[in-house]
Amino acid sequence: MSAAALDREAELAHRLRRMRVAATGLLAGMGVLFVATSVLVARHPWLAWVRAFAEAALVGGCADWFAVSALFRRPLGLPIPHTAIVPSRKNEIGRALARFVRDHFLVREAVEARLERTDLAARAGVWLSQDKNAARLDRDLAAALDWLLRGIDGGDLRHALGGSLRTTLEQVPVSRVLATLLEVLTSGAHAQALIDQVVAFCRAQLDAHRFELRLRIHDRSPWWLPKFVDQEIYDQLVGEFERILNEIATDAEHPARVELNARMTELRERLASDPELIAKGRALQDELVGHPAVRAYAADVWQRIREYVHASLDDPESPLRLGVQRELRSIGATLAQDPVAGERLNRRLRQLVVYFVENYRDPLSEFISETVERWDPSATAERIELYIGRDLQFIRVNGTLVGGLVGVAIYGLWRAFST
Repeated sequence: MSAAALDREAELAHRLRRMRVAATGLLAGMGVLFVATSVLVARHPWLAWVRAFAEAALVGGCADWFAVSALFRRPLGLPIPHTAIVPSRKNEIGRALARFVRDHFLVREAVEARLERTDLAARAGVWLSQDKNAARLDRDLAAALDWLLRGIDGGDLRHALGGSLRTTLEQVPVSRVLATLLEVLTSGAHAQALIDQVVAFCRAQLDAHRFELRLRIHDRSPWWLPKFVDQEIYDQLVGEFERILNEIATDAEHPARVELNARMTELRERLASDPELIAKGRALQDELVGHPAVRAYAADVWQRIREYVHASLDDPESPLRLGVQRELRSIGATLAQDPVAGERLNRRLRQLVVYFVENYRDPLSEFISETVERWDPSATAERIELYIGRDLQFIRVNGTLVGGLVGVAIYGLWRAFST
């Protein structure tokens, strides 16, 4: 229990004791008054009225003391039937309270009527738009997410998630993925850009291996062939390669481009329908998913992501935390200023609350009942008396005074009819 709650209960206990002393003191005063007036009434007949008041007040006060005490304990410790009602019938009271809450509060009509009068989105927007509230919610979200990530770090849950991920990957045909990728690459400008990249790659390779080509031509030429012939062969060969690459690069309708597009289209169709390629793709996929290097890489990536996220969640000044705060404030401002967005959110929230009430009203009432059943009977009686006992002591006071007035009225009627 929090310090504020303890202070609150201490204050309630003090007020209860003070009111109990007042009610008991009034009852004792009526007893003293009754004794005094009974002794003096012979010399002062008018005291009969006071004695009637004191006598009836004493009876009424005692009756109300018994009634109030019987709610929480056995008066004077006597085993009188139907006393100590709260501790002896705690479970029944808990079940009745749970049924009352379920049948009168957790019902669709009551919830909808209350929600119609409440602009949840506007309230949430105003609350979120304040910096301190956005920072508080950001802190709570960061703590919850950090707790969730640390939970995932547990061995059993990590293995379970890993198994689910592998199962998901295994259900996605790699051949279909490749076919979709090829469809994107061979559509519109993507196809020409892909061929341009292929041409650029071929040019780069030709430039990078010019010297190697020259050496190979020299090594494979007969010894008797003049060197200038080797150079001429090299120049003709490389020049032809460069010419072909230039033509492909500059002519969008070059036969090589058309042929390459046709081959990629054919490969895409085969990847989507050819059983042999599908089987090979499945085998490759299984090999990749189960390969130790792939698993080690995935574990390393996860470790790096986890360390970054943990560090960001722990640091209130991290870009992640500050970004979340900005987004929360932005959402709050939007909800507070945009009636259309606010009404849309209100509608969703109402549906959510009504769904929650309709589907979880019985578990909620059972939770109330089970919670009350777990309470200690004596402690329950003391706690309830602590919160409502002061008002019950007023019943004792009122019973004492009202009883006295009734006694005076009865005494007056008796005097009137006896004369």
